[in-house]
Amino acid sequence: MRSDERRWILLRVFYGGYRSFHVLFEQYELRVVAFTEKYDVDRKDLELPPDELLSLFDSHALLALRNNNLKSLREISHQVFRTEGARPDPFDNHVTNIYHEVSILKEEEWTLREQAGSEDPKEYERYYREVNFYYPKRLKHVRNLYGRARKRLEKLLPAMGRNTIVVRSAYLFGEKLFAGVYGHGLDDFYEYLYPEGGALTGYSVAGDSFLEGGFGAEAAEAYDRAIVAARRLHERVAKEHGKSCDDARALDAQRKSLEKRRDKALVLA
Repeated sequence: MRSDERRWILLRVFYGGYRSFHVLFEQYELRVVAFTEKYDVDRKDLELPPDELLSLFDSHALLALRNNNLKSLREISHQVFRTEGARPDPFDNHVTNIYHEVSILKEEEWTLREQAGSEDPKEYERYYREVNFYYPKRLKHVRNLYGRARKRLEKLLPAMGRNTIVVRSAYLFGEKLFAGVYGHGLDDFYEYLYPEGGALTGYSVAGDSFLEGGFGAEAAEAYDRAIVAARRLHERVAKEHGKSCDDARALDAQRKSLEKRRDKALVLA
């Protein structure tokens, strides 16, 4: 498997899992709030009976996250970052810790279900107290680990900005992949992938890559989005500094260049 292919798989699996976990976490929070309102207590004082405690967790989603997404993420992260003679990147350490923490969460939830039918009420009560206290803390710890992993990955993104598979795949699948992670989806992702050019550079690079590969329709569409980004940025710069400033003129020239490349791509479409 090529290195740029590994990097795209890493991005796809990480962001997919990040989004899935946060959906799971938000559902958990909503259920906790519902129970605090039901019993009219602060969440730190909330003590739920077994059936209601278990209802907080989507055990199937948690199991799928661990066995599918996180297992794949850990494997591809090791392949990318654990090269011979090099220290593992912090991102890889975060991913490993996420996998272990989610595994513990799943085991605690499974054991609580088993203990619910225990003939020893004292043993069950002891375990219930542990789960009732540690489960929400561990869940928040996983959320924090995902946040650290994302921040570290965002620092690594610029080095991937010229990998062909990353460039094309991010453009083709990014709108869906980054929705729910970044407020403006792919545009925001490009701010990390191309910190000096953002969305304008992202769409331009994608257009150039598709044009070079002979994919006229895809190239033309990417150029159109780059042209929109150039116009938007030109309007902002011109409003702040005037249309005759160097930056405004450079953006206008860049837009015209993009339009010529777009027209070239349309011939291939």
